[in-house]
Amino acid sequence: MAAPLPPAAALSPPAVALSLVPGLAAGAPALSCERLPGGTVNDSWRVASDAGDFVLRLDGPAWRRPGVDRSREITLQGLAAAAGLAPRIVAHDGARGVLVTEYLDGRDFTPADMGDAAQLRRLAERLARLHALPAPGLPRFDPLALFHGYLAAASGGDRRLGDQLQAGLQRDAAQLAAGAAACIVHGDLVHANLRSGSALWLLDWEYAQVADPAWDIGCLLAYYPQSARHLPLLLAASGLADGALRVQAAARLHAALAWAWHRARGEAAALPARDFPA
Repeated sequence: MAAPLPPAAALSPPAVALSLVPGLAAGAPALSCERLPGGTVNDSWRVASDAGDFVLRLDGPAWRRPGVDRSREITLQGLAAAAGLAPRIVAHDGARGVLVTEYLDGRDFTPADMGDAAQLRRLAERLARLHALPAPGLPRFDPLALFHGYLAAASGGDRRLGDQLQAGLQRDAAQLAAGAAACIVHGDLVHANLRSGSALWLLDWEYAQVADPAWDIGCLLAYYPQSARHLPLLLAASGLADGALRVQAAARLHAALAWAWHRARGEAAALPARDFPA
């Protein structure tokens, strides 16, 4: 088994990771190497070589990324990339925690975009494309199992609160399990994971799953309350015109998972919301 990489350097990635970038395998120096801002799970750089521009990502410590399954991520991002919805995976080394993808030029979405009707329509239409892809033979997402996995790493008080939420979450999970056929979902539609360029691309597939398509629209409601006033548009453009109740259930589950995820990392977090617009 390959030895794990040391912790990410403050200014540049280790040479063994850079060697996976096209054009740098023989030890050639990068034309440029720029640390990318944002993100609390991994460390990433934009690296340019004679072969092009790439994103080099190194895993952060395990405590920073609860619930991440790299094998599932690679599978689902690969399928989305083949459909033009995500960056193409160039190289990956799971043993060392390294991923190299193409760099896609454009601007990241902002919180304001998440309340803009035109931008939300674009996003919902891209999600409809994603959800129409044939789903691979992976287990269907079990949000309750993930919720309890997060709580197992949290404090005793958090676990007691999780038990109090249990009945409502069970109803929501059952509603999703009995809904539409499972498909590929992105699962983490924060604005920084959306890049607008020659197309609208979905970035950072760590929390992608095979699940009800309502999962992605529920994510928007949970993360961005300002998107709620455009819910009819989101439902229609994503092909979920009859899925409002499932989207609400997904939003409640997302809120609970976001709270438990932060608590698993030892971070403060507001209690999960239980009400979302119809």
